[in-house]
Amino acid sequence: MPLPSSTFLRLLQRTSTGRICLTALLILTGCTREDPTDPVSPSRLIPKSCWFDTEASWPTTQCFMMEVPEDHAKPEGRKIQFPVVRFFAEISDPDKEPLLHLGAGGPGASLGLEPQNASDWLWVNYSSMTVEDGRDLIVMDPRGTGMASPKLSCDEFIEDADLAFTRRLSSDEEARVFTYSMERCYSRLSEIADLSQYNSAVVAQDVEALRQALGIPKLNLYGVSYSTRYALTVARDFPESVRAMVLNSAVFPEIIYTQTLPKDVTAAYQRGVDYCRKDKDCNKRYPDLEQRLEARVQALDESPLVVKTGNIRAGQQYPFVLSGQRLLRVLFQALYNEGFYKELPAIIEELESDQAELLKPSIASFMGLVLDPNFGDAAGISHFCFEEAPFVDFDEASQLAAKSGILGSSVRADIDMMQMQCRIWAMPAAPMLESQAIQTQVPTLVMHGALDPVLSVDDADAARKKLPNHQWVLFPELSHDVISASECAEQAAADFLDRPESSIAESVLSCRKEELERQAQLEAKIAELESQRAQERAQEKGEQTPLPDEASRADGQRHTPTVSGSRYTENP
Repeated sequence: MPLPSSTFLRLLQRTSTGRICLTALLILTGCTREDPTDPVSPSRLIPKSCWFDTEASWPTTQCFMMEVPEDHAKPEGRKIQFPVVRFFAEISDPDKEPLLHLGAGGPGASLGLEPQNASDWLWVNYSSMTVEDGRDLIVMDPRGTGMASPKLSCDEFIEDADLAFTRRLSSDEEARVFTYSMERCYSRLSEIADLSQYNSAVVAQDVEALRQALGIPKLNLYGVSYSTRYALTVARDFPESVRAMVLNSAVFPEIIYTQTLPKDVTAAYQRGVDYCRKDKDCNKRYPDLEQRLEARVQALDESPLVVKTGNIRAGQQYPFVLSGQRLLRVLFQALYNEGFYKELPAIIEELESDQAELLKPSIASFMGLVLDPNFGDAAGISHFCFEEAPFVDFDEASQLAAKSGILGSSVRADIDMMQMQCRIWAMPAAPMLESQAIQTQVPTLVMHGALDPVLSVDDADAARKKLPNHQWVLFPELSHDVISASECAEQAAADFLDRPESSIAESVLSCRKEELERQAQLEAKIAELESQRAQERAQEKGEQTPLPDEASRADGQRHTPTVSGSRYTENP
């Protein structure tokens, strides 16, 4: 889940019985015959040839476009479509209902179903709890995002941002540029879509229509980041359709995230510098990180640094203008990955020499989100302006942001931008129901990372206690999207889905202890290899060979790659 001003930052993807029904066409919508007296559904599941290449090692794969009314209250009106892909279990277990992955979050983030992006990460992160365990996996992009039609992406923002981030602009100048972007985007998209129909409650209706079209009595639901709110909403509005839910880095409707944004953002930076402060060796080498970071923000706002990187446009050097405010945004996005915490001290030190080589990967990642043409940011604004903005006290949020110091300075512009977006969108307010806790009886697993920069663990811990039938697993060393970072988290989800009534706490603790030990051993081995390489380089140059502990500190601390496996991390 990015910061709520998602467009401004692009911050803030066989049947259940194991039998295939053979008719004139292969249609996986259940084996029951239609009763001619049944009313005709306004929705339909349309089988498609998969638009992406699959490998021989992949599970059997079936692709669809799901067609639904844009406004479910007007079934005869305009229709829209969103993509659905089903991966079949290796050996189907008739007692194991499929798991539906509700998308990458955002709101507005694409799951990566596009032909150029689709890869085995669409299913491999979830294979232990699905296709390898007798359970089909179904993935989708919600309406308005990714492969959906229409795709509600603000091309105007992308074009303007592509130019703006190569210019030295003040916060006010950036705001004027992106205000103009939003006005043009709204004017164009409001001609082809009713933007009031893109929110969590309507996505829940889409999911229910999909379940009926698939002919599945009950679904297991998986959500990550903002798509956890979709899962909760489905469980609230269609409780008989849900067997169990896995909420990964959960978004709860009763938490007004914009209200807590100044506190949460500054706390994220604080955790970043505290990560080093709590380590004796790191703190000795990089003292006073918070003050040094604040000084860098102020210095870069006065005199921005041009950072040329070739990882944004293929074959070209992109001259990213790094101001203090942009540095904060790049760092915040990077903190979604727990591996970045070890890199932050060296990045701050390098910036003090007006160099940013170590920061380039994070700049490329940040710009990758900003310029992502598949991000449904207009749909994301519709979500925010409908189901969160009506419950925000913007005056109080602005006052809190004004008191948040140097590290909270970018939040002040964000809050202004959120209000501007909602004025342009002129969205009707959601009913109070959309700001209330969802107290569903559906068995629920809530997993959270203590280092999550945007979803406070304290808030999540308080909110999850309102769920009457849930289990809670906290990963102290992980950030956002714990399943993408830990095989133990995936195994915990697999165990829960098999037996939602059984406690998984002990098995997760044991698994995680072993996983961290393996990671520490691997990191030590990498540090040892880096030390050896440093000595070899020094000998080749005829220099004095550094002592092993000096090589480890001087080279390993700065350049040792973070060990987090090759698991795909979904866009937040």
